[in-house]
Amino acid sequence: MENENRVDPDRVTSVAEAVGKARALLGYSIDGAADRLGISPSILRDAEDGAFEINDQLLALIESGYGIELETLMRPKTEYAPRTPLAYDAENGVLRVGTLGVRFRVGEDDNNLLLRGFSSAVRRQRHTPLSEPLQLRKADIVVLGELLDIDDPELDERAQFWFGQTEQTAQGFRRMLLLASLREAPEGNPDTQAA
Repeated sequence: MENENRVDPDRVTSVAEAVGKARALLGYSIDGAADRLGISPSILRDAEDGAFEINDQLLALIESGYGIELETLMRPKTEYAPRTPLAYDAENGVLRVGTLGVRFRVGEDDNNLLLRGFSSAVRRQRHTPLSEPLQLRKADIVVLGELLDIDDPELDERAQFWFGQTEQTAQGFRRMLLLASLREAPEGNPDTQAA
């Protein structure tokens, strides 16, 4: 009986991360998403922070409101393949994805070429079949944000196609790239600092 009421902290974290990821992918602010779901922003913020275990009723409300099955955004930690570092060699025009290389020259090649090669290499490195959507990691977003032409009007659709995502989960790919570039920017702007 005692084990039935135990909270699995890994599950709480996994669900909380999926709720936050779903909101970010759809491009909602906390306030906007809470309004859409009919709950207070503090409840949604706490749910995303993993402050409590999300019950089945709230989980169903979020999935219905977002139009996404959160299970598709969750993977048990044991299923993750080891991290595959990304590094771009500008001199040779090669993006290194673990032990594989993707030929790509910034400013010369188009987004489609990079997304196709990147998705193929990452799937091979992480042993992700084509039938599963590709889960992007923070490091992936940062590197892709530096290499891709963010002004490409078809960027979200290209990402949806090559990463095997649904229309809902692919929305906001450009926004994720822009946010990542803002987070990675240096804190102080030397142009605005006093001499």
